Amino acid sequence: MPAPEHPAPVLGAGLAILLGGVALLLQELDLLTLRWSLVLPVILVVVGLVVALAGVAGTARGR
Repeated sequence: MPAPEHPAPVLGAGLAILLGGVALLLQELDLLTLRWSLVLPVILVVVGLVVALAGVAGTARGR
């Protein structure tokens, strides 16, 4: 399988999943208190922005 042409979406999603996992772990250890009704939408917005920016960069590079 070839490497993706634009790795930014994959990196953005991986980073969001990693940060979410760390936050869950810290909450389970009672070191952090989060409102997940706020955290999940923020993660989705960040991943969406990374994907959109990668698309714009790919389009600009293809011209």
